Amino acid sequence: MERTAQRAVPTMRLRGPKGGRGDVTVPDRYRKAICPRLRRSLSCIFTRLAEHDSCFRVGMVDRDFFGFCITLKPLELKAIGELSETRHLAAGETIYAPGDPGDAFFIINRGVVEAVRSSEKDVSDTYLSRGDIFGDVEVLTERPRKYLVRTREAVSLQCFDRKNFAELGRRVPSFFQYLSEQLAFRLSQARDLAVAQSHCLELSGSLSNFDLVTIYQTIVNSSQTGELRISNEHSALISAFYFEKGQPRSGQFEHLTGEEAFAQLFLSEALQGTFSFSSGDRTIRAGMTGEEIVRNPDEMLIDALQGRDELVDLKHQMDGAALLQRKKSTLAWPQNLPGDLQAVAQEIWKLAGSRPVTLGSLYQHCSWSELKIYMAVDELVESQHLDLSPVTADQKVA
Repeated sequence: MERTAQRAVPTMRLRGPKGGRGDVTVPDRYRKAICPRLRRSLSCIFTRLAEHDSCFRVGMVDRDFFGFCITLKPLELKAIGELSETRHLAAGETIYAPGDPGDAFFIINRGVVEAVRSSEKDVSDTYLSRGDIFGDVEVLTERPRKYLVRTREAVSLQCFDRKNFAELGRRVPSFFQYLSEQLAFRLSQARDLAVAQSHCLELSGSLSNFDLVTIYQTIVNSSQTGELRISNEHSALISAFYFEKGQPRSGQFEHLTGEEAFAQLFLSEALQGTFSFSSGDRTIRAGMTGEEIVRNPDEMLIDALQGRDELVDLKHQMDGAALLQRKKSTLAWPQNLPGDLQAVAQEIWKLAGSRPVTLGSLYQHCSWSELKIYMAVDELVESQHLDLSPVTADQKVA
């Protein structure tokens, strides 16, 4: 799917803050002191973070960058646009390499990047996607880069150069407060994960404090064998995955199993509740009906992260409350369309012919992830098999 570029300041399809704070007002007589004071007060955080990875996901913090932006005044948003630069890069391009000067940090508007510590092994340490920050530790501590960071697909980045920090602090005082919150969270997360890994038997916590991608990569990179369980805010088990030496082998999320469950788990960005990972040979395969997972764990994660952007696009294009209506008597799947969506399309076609059903409700009735459902419906609409229409008052929808 074609990737569309974001504007200089992200304003479309922003996720709202969960009780985010309002604007920060600073008297004029204090404005000149903002940047130096913040830098001094945060120096210990930056130094300690430099001892850890400078490429961590921050998606589970109370506000991501896009949520932060919608709390700003128009003049502050304008300042961020003027004092930063939007860069569009193709897949496979290097953003920076070990030893490069740390003169800017980046926030991902769109796409996926990977960070590699050792160029000899060329094994990714982490993957970053929309809303994630990277390169900030080096630019704030004025240290050279430690990682090779490159794009996995076409990306849009918001670039903040060190030379603009003083003016940015003057015109948007809350920006550096926001940045310090992200750094402090990452320091806490790195410490908690280090303690959990040292015990090697149990890793648990709240999903409001730990990002699923970080949890997953911790299990994979440490080659753990055991079970990852996720419960909702009511302590009901909603997902379980079995890992063998860091490789996910089987799993379930809600009513889905196998790779579809894995994909949907990472598509569910608003997931709330707790997680726990227990090492050992206990298996949950007995209750699984899906096929064994055999794909490379890194490839699965990259596909899942790319799928987030694609699903956002598709949901923006198609109304989830729209009713599916057949326009043809039979389904003839065109040969030029993706073959892996044919089975999805057939299941949707059958549902659309048996009862009134909306696009948004298909997930509860299908054995596929939301992304595949929306992709299949998009193809069915384009090929004139289905039409999306508003639900009328006299229609009873499943």
